[in-house]
Amino acid sequence: MKIKLLISICFISIFGFGQSHKGAIEKVQKKGFHRILIAPEVRSASNENFDLLRIYDESKKEVPFVADFNKDNFFSNRYSQLKISEQKQYKDSVSFYIINVVQNMKYCSELSLKIANTGLNKEYNISGSDDGIHWFGLVMNSMLYDLNDFQNTYVRKTVSFPNNSYKFLKIEFIDKNSMPINLLEVGYFIGEEKIEPTTVLGVYKHKLIEDKTNKKTIIKFSADNLYAIDGIAFNFKNPRFFRKASVFINEARKVKKRSEIYRKSVATFNLDSNTANNFKWESFQAKDFEIEIDNLDNEPLEINKIQLLQNQVFLIADLDLNKNYQIVVDSTFSKPQYDLVKFLPNDLTKLETIRISDFEKITSNKPLEKQHFWQTKWFLWTAIILAGLIIGYFALGLLKEVEKKN
Repeated sequence: MKIKLLISICFISIFGFGQSHKGAIEKVQKKGFHRILIAPEVRSASNENFDLLRIYDESKKEVPFVADFNKDNFFSNRYSQLKISEQKQYKDSVSFYIINVVQNMKYCSELSLKIANTGLNKEYNISGSDDGIHWFGLVMNSMLYDLNDFQNTYVRKTVSFPNNSYKFLKIEFIDKNSMPINLLEVGYFIGEEKIEPTTVLGVYKHKLIEDKTNKKTIIKFSADNLYAIDGIAFNFKNPRFFRKASVFINEARKVKKRSEIYRKSVATFNLDSNTANNFKWESFQAKDFEIEIDNLDNEPLEINKIQLLQNQVFLIADLDLNKNYQIVVDSTFSKPQYDLVKFLPNDLTKLETIRISDFEKITSNKPLEKQHFWQTKWFLWTAIILAGLIIGYFALGLLKEVEKKN
């Protein structure tokens, strides 16, 4: 047991230091606040942890920034709570909430839900009405996953649906197979018609497999690294169709003190020749995943184009004219705390957007910021040597005991 512990310490010492990446930030044409679009490769290198990012100017001075997730309610002037005008629960059937659409929303295509923590996944429908009596479908048989935030007693989820001008919206949670969930609050993000900008992920390869036995089309996606995926856009040759599709990823779980890989459904949607067939879902990270299309007794769909989508995330920073800046990703960094958050402009969407280029692993051994002793190579090699000596000492002791017994 002691040896196992020491080996673990040794491995942590050797591999506990993350590899760094860097990229150049586009030069700005005027001094002031700018939005820096975080490219997919930057997000992949940081594993979606933006605490590991830093911005440096040409003299290696750290530049403050704030992460803007575009639809995050962190900026309170962009978020407004809505009144739930009616709510009911029918036991073992459905829970529904009716929301009055306010004038500020004008074109409504998404809502922010504040839900009390639960271990359940929940199927939901969204419909709209102009009189509160006759309802028309907007979203059917969608799912909410991961309704548990370890840092809070609630989780926030954004649900999207087609643009509409209905006066009332109804959210129905299906309770046939599970207990109801507790919807604490519904809100929206202030602005005109809100079009959430996305980036097309061109890093995934895909191949189609026709499963004739189960009457399914399976689309297998693969990439070299993990990326956050927020949606997909299809273009089909077929003139008329209506098919159910599901997204699956492989995840690990513990079963009786051992780990196993299982197939997890993360999204479902309907492919319909009467719609644009662009879909958003709860973001997930995956290197490999699959989409299954149920063909039933129909011929498989002919696909012209598939585009995977990633919601755009930005860093807000106050930059100087014609200065050179670079962005760095390093897993040894901790969460930065800047005063800048108190001085941001009211409307971040009006800021000029700049991009990151030449993003790559850092090959130079020169540190980009002052390192603690435990982050240096001297400490690393000292830990390796000491661990090796200790392991060797205990190993020799064990050999001697074995020889005595023999």
